[in-house]
Amino acid sequence: MLTNNMIPLKYRITFYDNGVVRTAYTDDRQYYEKMVAAHGHLSDLSIESLVLTEAQQQRLDEIKDAGLGAHDASLYVKYGSTESEDTGYYDVALLSGYQKDQVAPRIQVERIKQEAVGVTVNGIRYSGDASNRQAMQEALTAAADGDLDSFSSWKCSDGRYHSNHPVSEVESALREIGNRRSALIELEGQYVAMAAAGEVDVEALEWVTGFD
Repeated sequence: MLTNNMIPLKYRITFYDNGVVRTAYTDDRQYYEKMVAAHGHLSDLSIESLVLTEAQQQRLDEIKDAGLGAHDASLYVKYGSTESEDTGYYDVALLSGYQKDQVAPRIQVERIKQEAVGVTVNGIRYSGDASNRQAMQEALTAAADGDLDSFSSWKCSDGRYHSNHPVSEVESALREIGNRRSALIELEGQYVAMAAAGEVDVEALEWVTGFD
């Protein structure tokens, strides 16, 4: 976020790395443009000018001559605490914001994967990913518009076709997907806090809800 001379870098960069959101700060936007273009696992590059908030500018003015390294200074400006404990600018509560941001993208990816599993109603699976949730809602809207109580043919998330499939079952499945998704998001928040505190291993999280 800052150079060694305590000058804010020009750009805030975000992109996806195998589904995980990465954030970087740089003066060289072309480096990231070339990097994302050259690697298939990188995508959705976003580049925006870095503009400090009023509070961030105040913190920067406060530590400009404090002799901090770029890393600690950047964290103080962004979060209100250095990572090093001996700087005089360390605040364990405020540092937790940084620690959560470090683990949150990976945990979010795992939550989204778990959402995609979806639910099974009367032996038929309905994926919970965003595109299928939208497709189900569109189908239900069309059924309501046509005053239908069944779909002549329904393709489930396992690729099988079901004749005369009740609209009520799709409604129930979408409701269960929503309930399960809410529970997973609640778990995500808990896991982010726990992982930031070093209480859990991000690679060994259990995604079990009351809707599984």
